[in-house]
Amino acid sequence: MTSDTAFSSVDETNVHPTTRHFDVAPLEDDEDHPMMLSSSNSIDDQQSPSTKTNVETLDDKSFSKLYDDWLELDAELRLFEPKHKEYVGKLDEVESLKAKYRMEYDKYKKKLDQIQNDIKELKKTYSKKGIEVLLNIISEYELYHQLIFFCEKKEC
Repeated sequence: MTSDTAFSSVDETNVHPTTRHFDVAPLEDDEDHPMMLSSSNSIDDQQSPSTKTNVETLDDKSFSKLYDDWLELDAELRLFEPKHKEYVGKLDEVESLKAKYRMEYDKYKKKLDQIQNDIKELKKTYSKKGIEVLLNIISEYELYHQLIFFCEKKEC
């Protein structure tokens, strides 16, 4: 992590404002070492060579407080980061499961809807067949009824 922080102040010996830029970067070798600051001064576009200064040597108390707050936040974020990565991983897993089961659910829902439509069609078809069967029974009944009526009169 590298951040560029600028502080402006008026030099007591010089009327020109002085701007300091600090690059905050952790050492790459070991995380247990304190962070070092690289500061550079510029006075009206003049820059002196940058020097490494330890935070404790800075007299600016507000900067020291800011830096301490930053270190505290950085430590908290380093502790939070693995938890957040685990959380995001589990969210991805849940989203994957949701998508997988949603596809299966949609497949079964489609099959159930098709079966429901087939049942409705079968009811319609059955009703038509029922009417046809009923008409056949009625016509056969009339035939038998006429035959029996005819036989009764003729004494078959």
